Amino acid sequence: MSGLFNYRIMLKMKSGIKAGLLAGTVYIASAWNVRAQDTLRNVRMEEVVVSFHRQGTLLSSLSSSKTETITQTGLKKMACCNLSESFENSASATVGFTDAVSGAKQIQLLGLSGIYSQTLAENVPALRGLVSTYGLSYIPASWLESIQISKGTSSVVNGYESVTGQMNLEFKKPNNTEPLFINLYTDDDRHYEGNITAAAQVAPNLWTGLLLSGMLGTGVHDENGDNFLDMPNVKYVNAYNRWFYLNDEKGIQSRTGVRFLYEDRIAGQTVDCHKKHGVEIPPYGLFESNILNKNVTADNKTGIAVGDKEGQSLGIISSFTHHGQNSTFGNKAFNGTQNSCYLNVLFSSFINNTAHRYVAGASFVYDDYETDFIHTEFTPLNRTEAVPGVFAEYANTQFSGLTVVAGLRTDYNSRFGWLVTPRLNVKYDAGEFIIVRASAGRGFRSPNILAENAGLMASSRTFNISTVNDLDIERAWNFGGNIAFNIPLWNGRQARFSLDYYHTNFQNQIVVDTERHRNAVFFYNSGGTGNYANAWQADLSAALFKGFDLFAAFRYNNNRITYADGAQRVETDKPLVSGYRGLINLSYATPLRRWVFDATAQFNGPARLPGLNGYDSEKIYSPAFPLCFAQVAHNSKRLDVYLGAENIFGYTQKDPIREWTDPFSRDFDASMVWGPISGARIYGGIRVRIGKLY
Repeated sequence: MSGLFNYRIMLKMKSGIKAGLLAGTVYIASAWNVRAQDTLRNVRMEEVVVSFHRQGTLLSSLSSSKTETITQTGLKKMACCNLSESFENSASATVGFTDAVSGAKQIQLLGLSGIYSQTLAENVPALRGLVSTYGLSYIPASWLESIQISKGTSSVVNGYESVTGQMNLEFKKPNNTEPLFINLYTDDDRHYEGNITAAAQVAPNLWTGLLLSGMLGTGVHDENGDNFLDMPNVKYVNAYNRWFYLNDEKGIQSRTGVRFLYEDRIAGQTVDCHKKHGVEIPPYGLFESNILNKNVTADNKTGIAVGDKEGQSLGIISSFTHHGQNSTFGNKAFNGTQNSCYLNVLFSSFINNTAHRYVAGASFVYDDYETDFIHTEFTPLNRTEAVPGVFAEYANTQFSGLTVVAGLRTDYNSRFGWLVTPRLNVKYDAGEFIIVRASAGRGFRSPNILAENAGLMASSRTFNISTVNDLDIERAWNFGGNIAFNIPLWNGRQARFSLDYYHTNFQNQIVVDTERHRNAVFFYNSGGTGNYANAWQADLSAALFKGFDLFAAFRYNNNRITYADGAQRVETDKPLVSGYRGLINLSYATPLRRWVFDATAQFNGPARLPGLNGYDSEKIYSPAFPLCFAQVAHNSKRLDVYLGAENIFGYTQKDPIREWTDPFSRDFDASMVWGPISGARIYGGIRVRIGKLY
């Protein structure tokens, strides 16, 4: 039933099962965020169905780090066609456009770009390298069970790349989903999308699932009349085949997936766009942008119960990614191929008793990039990195209400040498109604300069890339904490109020300098101090009465950057980062969630605009602006119908493209985006479910 969480536990008890299989499997499941019903299949009893109302956003009481979970209910609150559209109700994450041409979006966490947070797909590193530029649109929300967003330092098990936090994506499991689910969507911009998930049990111990997604955008949408498409026309096909194997007797659980993606974006100026406005094609031609992405990914996760010691297990995680990208922005071009391999082997057990758990292992990451940039000349930018590493993490829960998780990993990067990553997370339950968390740790990030700044290619700026091969790895420390209060209300209900503070301090950050010269961009190491970010947040969630949920949050960012031009050093607010953001979401569902009503309001604070006349130019800030969203859905056992609106009042950034009348002039720039590009959007769709959960 839509909106109700049907939790089915099939318990099978077979003779000859090894002692400790259950505990070992449960630990691996915990390490990968695999849901409990996938691991508790070792004992047989009658089927049990538990149904309850699930909120759209949940704050974990168990995790040692501050973790916000966007559930399937939350993913249905808006159109949520893909991951980039799934955070409008999130207090922690913000998504905005990288430029006013390509349609690419980028997430922000703790006031910093999403490149400093690690994205995982069921705890397998994902959306790395070339795919990160447009990757948020490659994860259909209909494929997901949930999204977990963790702030601050995270586990060392998944590598050293997380600086501000992690985002983990949980996909629908072949052994616990409908045999067939269909989601069809369209809007008033002639954007059409279809998502299908299918699953079947093909053998007693084997399940398979097929996830399909397709998109077609054909409209000539130019609301502000600047002869540039507000959103690109897209042709997109995405297929993901998953297999799940479970053998109780041998103590083996394994998941395997293979994914194929093809996307073609046409953006910028088009002949059809000019015809729509009755404008002749200028003699210098059109500023056209064509972006082609192709991707093949394969991954496997296998857990094995080993030895006779209860709770002892071995996990093996591996993945391979091939990604090809060809892109043009007027007279600039960026092309690249990425081949990446990932292997992580981990062993988990405990010392004396389960209050002293540990996990130790080794990993290997290999990245090979062949890229080139074409502007006034052809410049190859190839690089290869091989990173072997070892790690260990210890969790202590022996004292009542106190959890301490300490981890350390050491890696050798073939380009940057030895990298040592310590991390610590502490959680203390200070009574029944208060939870206190603290974290500290270090993170590293190897930059992909051109891929991560592709939005700047939508300008006439000259790229100073002579120093790209000399850039060092980015290093940062993150410190922070959270205190959460469970506030008793009426009729046994509770509200949760949470306060956060996190500080990120860079020992080295790659500075993308667009302010030294209005017609150029420079890349260099920051070194020393002066690059840091502070993030404060308060959020409140409550189910005030049956069917009615409230979620409200306010976040304040103080993000500073230091520019260097020879001996001159200038510290200032980082450009294009909103100073604050307020959010309130109201949701009401009738009994059995037959009708569901959602409304969201945001208020986004000013962002400093890059100076056009050097570092000493007068600081100019964008205006604060509101955004409002609403949706109504009618749900039945097999069919949901939904209708909604985004950016209801049609607020847009005025002239997001500078000098759009002459896109090959010196001052043309479509990369300075701080607000919405297109106005109000009306959308609708249906969701169809066929069959019972496996």
